Amino acid sequence: MKTMKKNAHLEKPTDQKKVSTRERIFDTAIDLFSRKGFDGVSVREIARNVGIKESSLYNHFPGKDAILAEILDYYQTEMERISPSEKYLMEKISAMSAHEFWEKGLANFQKATEKPVMQKISKIVVLEMFRDKIARDIALNELFTRQQELSVTIFSLMQKKGLIKKSLNPELLAMEYTYGMLAMQFEYNILDNWNLDTAKVREKMLHHIKFISEYAKSVKGGEDQ
Repeated sequence: MKTMKKNAHLEKPTDQKKVSTRERIFDTAIDLFSRKGFDGVSVREIARNVGIKESSLYNHFPGKDAILAEILDYYQTEMERISPSEKYLMEKISAMSAHEFWEKGLANFQKATEKPVMQKISKIVVLEMFRDKIARDIALNELFTRQQELSVTIFSLMQKKGLIKKSLNPELLAMEYTYGMLAMQFEYNILDNWNLDTAKVREKMLHHIKFISEYAKSVKGGEDQ
């Protein structure tokens, strides 16, 4: 699949540089697909919003499916990019408590995924995951598998550093943490999409972090309770 050069147009406001027609088609499709769904948008509508003829759009993309595929490819690439390395995780885990680590991790994740373009593509993934196999696979991998595996790695590293009980199973602990957070993140996204107050659900997230951290925490001296 041919992807634009790191889709740099999405990283800076479009008024700071000249945007190509292909990039404008890409950006416009993201906006329309996120608001109306893939089936609710025609090639003609995309072209009209870009300000080009429908026939001209086909000079850049074979059709809607190709545009969607590139959007999903970009999303997956970005999610991989913001996923921290094990070295980075160990450095951060060594510098703070488990509770502080998870709170900072939540803040960093939300900051990265709350960029307007990522919010829009996240909506597209959720809308299309029951229809499009690529969207389905991305949803399963990025929303579930990757988050679960990352949490297992983090809890395992915390055990090595003596921050949490060695008697706990990192996979089970990660499952309890991750799936609870995913449910609350989904609730948060719904509220945020409708410009409703997200304070209560964010408070629930912080309580969840505190509960898991306190439950898993080693007693002084690194011995299990």
